[in-house]
Amino acid sequence: MAQALLPFPQYCGEIQGLNENAGSSIYHSFQLKTERRFARGTFLLASYTLQKGITTGTDHTQGDALTWSGASGVISPFERNRNRALFVDDVPQTLSFAWVQELPFGRGKTFLNSGGALDKLVGGWTMSNVFRASSAIPFFFRSGNCNVPGQFRTGCIPSVLPGANPFAQSTDNFDPNQPLFDVDAFTPVSAFDDVTFYGDGPRVSNIRGFAYQNHDFSLKKNVPITERLVFAITVEFFNLWNWHKFSASGQFGDNAFDTDIASEDFGLWNGTVTNPRNIQIGGRISW
Repeated sequence: MAQALLPFPQYCGEIQGLNENAGSSIYHSFQLKTERRFARGTFLLASYTLQKGITTGTDHTQGDALTWSGASGVISPFERNRNRALFVDDVPQTLSFAWVQELPFGRGKTFLNSGGALDKLVGGWTMSNVFRASSAIPFFFRSGNCNVPGQFRTGCIPSVLPGANPFAQSTDNFDPNQPLFDVDAFTPVSAFDDVTFYGDGPRVSNIRGFAYQNHDFSLKKNVPITERLVFAITVEFFNLWNWHKFSASGQFGDNAFDTDIASEDFGLWNGTVTNPRNIQIGGRISW
């Protein structure tokens, strides 16, 4: 066993450093925001962010026993430069729009400018929209075939072979029944049979998958019943166009693919996507 540990001299330090909360991060961004209120009840807010984040550790340089082989804590705290990688939630570009519009129907508006029952039905509606489009987050790859002794708390990290294309198919024309990644483009699984080898890939790669977009829409109307009593009705559409993006949690941000090169299902979609369209109708009485 002593011979197997020789390639790991960096571990010959004092044990109290193993769970040290230490690390460094660098974040650069360009942010632009515009806000404008127009006549006739229209409000617009738009923002754009161009950014990049690099860190030597997510929560800890050395994660606990539950996370050490995940995105954080996969490399010894004595190799902080080796830990250096993109944020696990790094999103290079994000574009957001929010706008509110009073609909031009009913008393005092451009169309159907009348009172009575017609005004009660079509007047007083406000439309709200929130739209977001953003780049994809990066993938991180591991090898489940990892023979480095568990005491070292290090995950085995494959790299992409020089000149190889990690994708087995295009993200623009993706067949969910086929692997997204090509296992032959990565460090061979057999290389991790060596107890002294834990790979030379990045903790978090710069390989990205599918971009994200979402549009939420709502309609709201206040109906005065008396001078003080008001009934408000709201109709909300979350993910209005029923866009589906590959995500493990149902929300944008998690991996929906098997990224263990030792797995028989490497590169395959695990069957989860972002949440489908949801419609919510609500009413409220204020006094």
